[in-house]
Amino acid sequence: MSKIYVLDTNVLLQDPHAIFSFQDNEVVIPAVVLEEVDSKKRYMDEIGRNARQVSRLIDGMRETGKLHEKINLEGGGTLRIELNHRSFHQLQEIFVEKTNDNRILAVAKNLSLEEETKEAGRPVILVSKDALVRVKADAIGLIAEDFLSDRVVEINHLYSGYAEVYIQIEELNHFYEKGELNISDLKGQNFFLPKSVRDHEGHSRSSASAIGMVDTKNKKVKKLVFEHEGKHTWGIKPRNVQQIMAMELLLRQDMPLITLIGRAGTGKTLLALASGLLQTEDLGIFKKLLVARPIVPVGKDLAFCLVKSKKSSDHGCSLYMTTLNSFSIQRNRANLMPYWQGWVQSR
Repeated sequence: MSKIYVLDTNVLLQDPHAIFSFQDNEVVIPAVVLEEVDSKKRYMDEIGRNARQVSRLIDGMRETGKLHEKINLEGGGTLRIELNHRSFHQLQEIFVEKTNDNRILAVAKNLSLEEETKEAGRPVILVSKDALVRVKADAIGLIAEDFLSDRVVEINHLYSGYAEVYIQIEELNHFYEKGELNISDLKGQNFFLPKSVRDHEGHSRSSASAIGMVDTKNKKVKKLVFEHEGKHTWGIKPRNVQQIMAMELLLRQDMPLITLIGRAGTGKTLLALASGLLQTEDLGIFKKLLVARPIVPVGKDLAFCLVKSKKSSDHGCSLYMTTLNSFSIQRNRANLMPYWQGWVQSR
C-alpha cells in the first residue's frame, strides 16, 4: 500500500532533493512550507542556498503539470502542493497559537482524517527533523518520522577508496619488478593492497604486501609514483597505508582537488601542509599556499592566513601554526625532488 508523506520545512532545507527519497509514494508539501522556504532564500548560508535550490527545483516541475493537482516524480511517486486541508478546527483546543509548525500539523491531521473515511485509505506520515513537532504529531494521533536519508553513515562504513586483493606470490613479485598488476574487477577503487598472499589451496605463504594505485586509462594497478618508505616530506613520514595513499594523492599533479576524511588526529592537516609546503617552498610548483578554516562555534566568518606569514591576527589559524612548528628542522628539502621530476618527465 502506498503512503502519503507530508514534509516539514526543515526536511527540504536539510536536503533540497528530499522529495525524491520516498520511492513510489505520494509526497505532499503544505503551502505554508513554501512560505517558510521563501523567507529563507535571502540567507547567505547553507540554509539560504538550500532554500533557493528547493525553489528552483519546484519551479522547474511546473512544466510537467499543475503542482496543486499532482505530478509524477522521476523514479516513481508523485508530488502535490497542498492548498487545502488547512482547517485548524481539529487542533484549536490543543494548540492555541497558529504557528507554522501547528499549521503543518493541521494539514497532516486533516489529510489523515480524510483518508480514514475512504475504503482504501492510505496512511499519512508527517516527516520532520524537529523532535518536538514529531512529539506533537504523536500526541494528536499522527504517524511521525525523522528524515534519515541525509544521515552520514558511521565513519568506519564510509567509502575507503581502497580494497585488499589476494594474489599469488609470483604475481606480487611481478608487481615489484614491473610496477603493474592486472586485476579484472577494479570495483570502483582508487587503490589496491595486494596482501595476505596465498597459495592455490588458500594457505598463507608470505606476509609480503604492496600498495598500488588504479590507472583508469589502462585498467591496471600500478606502483605509486612517490615511494615513501624511508622518505620524509618536510620532516613528515607516512606511518600507515592510509597516510601513504593520502600523500601520494597530495603530491600528484594530475589531481587538482583532493579531499581527506578521517578521525581527529589521523594526520590530515599534517600531511596536507607538508605536501603543500614541499610543492610551494621547495619545488616551486605553486607560488602561494593558502589555508582557510571555518570557525563553526563562533559564526560564519572564515579565518584566512598565509602560511608564509609568521603572524596571524586570527586565532583560527593557531592549529596550522602549531602544525608548522612541529615539522622537523632537519627535514630533507629535496627528498622527493627526483621522484617528482621523474613523474613530470613520464607525463
